[in-house]
Amino acid sequence: MGGGLLIALLVNLLPLSGLPDPWAIEDLLGKEAPDFTLKDLNGRDVSLRDLRGRVLLLNFWATWCPPCVEEIPALNRLRRGFQGRDFEIVGISTDRSVSTIKEFMETNPIEYLVLHDGDIKVSRIYNVFSIPTTFLIDRNGRIVERYFGEQDWTSREIKEKIDALL
Repeated sequence: MGGGLLIALLVNLLPLSGLPDPWAIEDLLGKEAPDFTLKDLNGRDVSLRDLRGRVLLLNFWATWCPPCVEEIPALNRLRRGFQGRDFEIVGISTDRSVSTIKEFMETNPIEYLVLHDGDIKVSRIYNVFSIPTTFLIDRNGRIVERYFGEQDWTSREIKEKIDALL
């Protein structure tokens, strides 16, 4: 990752109190995923607790982030592969405006739920210090894995891990 992109990521995700602690994210593994409520792209409130009982892939991303954009087709394929099962992908966009996300989606279809975290509050709660960052959450709401950077979401290893949680 180029230095300029890393700086842009950190500036966008910068908490008011200073730089995020990259080690704090490790404290979330094995614990209950922090609940939150964000708006979807139609302005409806969606809470994490509303999705309880499903296996979730919580993907923090932005339209201006090249690795985030590159993994969207694989995330779409992953969702299609688990369609009809209790699995959901939730994209949490850190873009500043909903209109930016909607405009982006006109040429980059996203086949999963997208929520807007324009003020970065949920990103801070999850100690996200770079994007994409993704959390795998089991049916009981516990974080079982976290992934940094672009992933091959159609890899056998990831699909087997999700399948085992279902």
